[in-house]
Amino acid sequence: MHLRHRLGLFALAGLLLCGACSYQAKALQLSPWVDESLPFTISLPENWELVALASDDNTQYRIAPDDYSEGDESFRVYLYFSETQSENRDEILEESSQKLEDWMDELIDDDYEIYNKSELKIDKKPAVGLDFAKPVDDSYLVGRVVIGTHKTHTIAFVAMADKASWDANVRTFDKIIRSLKIKSD
Repeated sequence: MHLRHRLGLFALAGLLLCGACSYQAKALQLSPWVDESLPFTISLPENWELVALASDDNTQYRIAPDDYSEGDESFRVYLYFSETQSENRDEILEESSQKLEDWMDELIDDDYEIYNKSELKIDKKPAVGLDFAKPVDDSYLVGRVVIGTHKTHTIAFVAMADKASWDANVRTFDKIIRSLKIKSD
């Protein structure tokens, strides 16, 4: 009995230590972002904003706190939202692949390595998530790419930050992804 009690305490201490090492803050409360001109609806935390980025086809956005400053350490989310020109799934994938690859090449340099793959959903449709990281000084820059193809749109998210900002915001990012809905005509 005494040995079992020690093992139980050891296991509990191990779980607490593991949890302390990889603590991720709770997700922030989201509210609908109101912009009737967007082809989708999305919810964001208070004091965050969605900004359209300059692009040839008006498909790129940045989501970040109002006080966002350019830099690798700041948490930010990039959104690619493009209407597809075909209803054939293979044609959609072919059409989207090069655009997405070019877009992601601008955001993610070759020094990042993928360390995890997951399956999730964007607007109730299957999507794939890839977690990536690269060492910087005594820490890491980390991020996640989430890509989904719908019958009418191609959607991708890229979130990035340093490890501390990532841990503070990754659950909020997951909620933001789940909040996106394509507007129907």
